[in-house]
Amino acid sequence: MLLIRCDWLFEAEVAAGAEVGVVTEAGVVVEDGKVAACGEFQLLRERFGSAEILDLSGCVVLPGLINAHTHLELSGLREQVAYEGDFVDWVDRLGQARRQGKKLGQWDLEEVVQQACVESLRSGVTTVGDVCFGHRVWQMLAQQKIRKVCFAEVFGLGDDLDEQRDYLNKCIEQTQPDELLTLGLSPHAPYSAQSGVYRLAAQLGREHGLALTTHLAETMEEIEFLVSGEGPWRNYLKKMFNWDGDFERPGKMPVEYFLEMELAEQDFLLAHVNYITFDELELLRGRGHSVAYCPRSHNFFGHPVHPFQKMLELGINVCLGTDSLASNSSLSILDEMRFLRREFPDLDVGAILRMATINGAKALQLDDKIGSIRVGKEADLIALPLVKKAADYGSNGAGVLEEVLDSEILPGMVMVRGEIVRQD
Repeated sequence: MLLIRCDWLFEAEVAAGAEVGVVTEAGVVVEDGKVAACGEFQLLRERFGSAEILDLSGCVVLPGLINAHTHLELSGLREQVAYEGDFVDWVDRLGQARRQGKKLGQWDLEEVVQQACVESLRSGVTTVGDVCFGHRVWQMLAQQKIRKVCFAEVFGLGDDLDEQRDYLNKCIEQTQPDELLTLGLSPHAPYSAQSGVYRLAAQLGREHGLALTTHLAETMEEIEFLVSGEGPWRNYLKKMFNWDGDFERPGKMPVEYFLEMELAEQDFLLAHVNYITFDELELLRGRGHSVAYCPRSHNFFGHPVHPFQKMLELGINVCLGTDSLASNSSLSILDEMRFLRREFPDLDVGAILRMATINGAKALQLDDKIGSIRVGKEADLIALPLVKKAADYGSNGAGVLEEVLDSEILPGMVMVRGEIVRQD
């Protein structure tokens, strides 16, 4: 049993029925990988007198951060492919760079994934929602002490779904979940996976209790393809996948098209949703789907301002992701939070924290386990050093989060399921 002492504790539920909030001069008791108690340190010390004490005075303890959308397999392509204003061209050149790197032996995939996990944990990310082509890195991720939802990506525009069904069933049969690894399914995007693929994934997700995700409304080229059946995506798919061009275009905007699919009442994590009409926002609200906003990747591609604030106002669950290192400089959700703080200075810092923690947990269907610090949840925690004394931040601790987001400090302690995986 471990009793952690800290100056501030955020997103903590100290009693049944209490709102998730802030505790000062705080403590967290960790036992068997879970939070056994949390609240005022002195009271916990009296109650758990035999517990080993980890003194993190001068620190704030937060829930572990959640990177809800990333592609760790692309981490060897950091800053290798510049964006020149054409997304489909960028994807094409990215594929070329990936194949060339593999051919020349420039990077080993297992090493790339391992280093991506090390970088993630160093920045306080304790959970990743990793989308992978061919479901080929789950065994590599299984060896890493980071929580992960491994999404098996699936494609297909033809009417025959036998290949996709066999592939997804194989993924389900062969993947070995454990305390830190769960399987998810990911129809790639509506321009690369027809509605039958989505229905298949949703049905399997329902049968096996799997999380589901997809890329949606990411680019204007996607809209062009779905509305008219033409454009650069059509040309790229024919070139790369020997596609015969047979696709019954929906003639609708991406979100509207997605919401009309029969998805067995399953909730999806929708990556990006950069382009959405007001009417589609109204359709999306109350449907149970979540949105993964990737702020710095969004900025890399020069998209218009993301409507995440309107989504939050409408009650849509919005979480944070980094996307891959091919379109980002780090895998740090702290960096995403700090980017939001700079770009949207009026945005509530508590909302930023929720997007990085409990919202991501909900999107990955893990909110019963992680995302906040409450009794019975698993102990995924991070501690960051502070400059001031506890009393100098005021009673509600708003200044604590502001300091964290306005600085460049990194976590001094990272814990996943009760195990300290990094400590300075």
